[in-house]
Amino acid sequence: MNESALILVDSNLNFTTTDVAEVDPTRATLKLCLAIAYIVLFLLGTIGNGIVIVMIINVLTSMRRTTSLGKRKSLSNTNHVFIYVLGLSIVDFLVIMHLPFLVVDLLKGQWLFGTAMCKLYWFGESVNKLLSSFIMTVLSWDRYLAVCSPVKSIRIRSNTIAVIVLLTCSLLAVVLLLPVLIEATVFKIDKLKMIPLMEDSEDLRLSDLHGTTMNKCMFDSDATFTLYTFMIGFFIPALFITFFYCRVIYKLHKSSRNMREMRSSNQETSKRDTDRVKQVTKRIVAVIMFYFLCWTPQWALNIMIQFNLIHVSWMTPAMSALFFIAHLLVCFNSAANPVLYALINRELRQQHYRAMQKKRQSITHATHEALEFVARHTHKLSNQRVNSAASFNIVTLQDGKRLSFWESVRLRLIGIKDTLLRATGVRSRSPSNCSQMSVDVTFQEKPKYLVPPCSSSVPSTSSNLLENQEDDYL
Repeated sequence: MNESALILVDSNLNFTTTDVAEVDPTRATLKLCLAIAYIVLFLLGTIGNGIVIVMIINVLTSMRRTTSLGKRKSLSNTNHVFIYVLGLSIVDFLVIMHLPFLVVDLLKGQWLFGTAMCKLYWFGESVNKLLSSFIMTVLSWDRYLAVCSPVKSIRIRSNTIAVIVLLTCSLLAVVLLLPVLIEATVFKIDKLKMIPLMEDSEDLRLSDLHGTTMNKCMFDSDATFTLYTFMIGFFIPALFITFFYCRVIYKLHKSSRNMREMRSSNQETSKRDTDRVKQVTKRIVAVIMFYFLCWTPQWALNIMIQFNLIHVSWMTPAMSALFFIAHLLVCFNSAANPVLYALINRELRQQHYRAMQKKRQSITHATHEALEFVARHTHKLSNQRVNSAASFNIVTLQDGKRLSFWESVRLRLIGIKDTLLRATGVRSRSPSNCSQMSVDVTFQEKPKYLVPPCSSSVPSTSSNLLENQEDDYL
């Protein structure tokens, strides 16, 4: 039998493109190229979002541990934003995770994973894409509050509020898209006629007889549901994102003009402030344009399909490729968000570096403590008093006698410890009488753990607004 494929484009609302029954090199090459593109996006999105998730969890746990020890009384003014970006990265990671199923469906020409997995696939993918738009809107709202209402919003911009907002957005997305979970199912389709087949129908019997029946995981939405999800998943978030970021740009330019008037005598400072405003403006415009670039084509084609401006019967390989490119852009948005919102942010990288320093110092300190403990207890097993110099490679005896096994182990362990002490400068806490050895080592003051600099709890004024926003999240 001749082979054909029903290309089911995976999006918040489904639309289908169809290929005719014959296989030709153009269609085979198109399927292969699309499969490779999805695999590349899967790898990039998984690695990028995974790195951001690990970095932010590392920073947040380090800050929490430092706060619990009473070493820090105020947190960074972007600490709650880390929570938002962490939520966005987790959601984008889950969006990317559906791509292997789509690749298998594309290459095999049918759904192979059953009805339950079909419902979970559509519902999870749809909810995560809607939630991604919600979180990007929340991030723009947070930047608006930080720039335009820093004093009034200081209580709103907190860790607790960030967690509550993320949970509320998640619950809202799940409730709004429950119809997807209920209605998504596996349909039997005749791949020659491209029509759904009802159970126990004559068409299904004939299709099975000719071997042209295939299974497709689909969510058959109507025009009402399309408009409904278009409004809540794209149009309204796009309006809010544009409004909030335009207000941020306006406020920054206004603050920059005020600062130039105050510093008119200092041309170098004024030029630096102007450059900062331009840099922040470019980043904001990039965020807005990137959002519209990735989401507009998919929603435009969705609306055209639902209102019969484009008919499935018109689908050619070129038009099928157009639909897939629109879907690829949505997936690319989830793969690129880690770079746009996290990896290029200097503060996150610095906080991550400090957290890793603290962990390395904690491990080194724990190693020193373990070596001291072993050295003390192995010394108690020794019945001889030994005075010698310990080193990492050589153990020297003053009286020429042979050491016992436990004495040799003790001296070598203390030699390792002292080598580490010389390298790191961590002070030993062993009692002065725990050993009869004479070790030539200079102890230094134990370094304090490095903690991120505490930001003032008082919000920034217009005079330092640009400095705070220069490396802040967009």
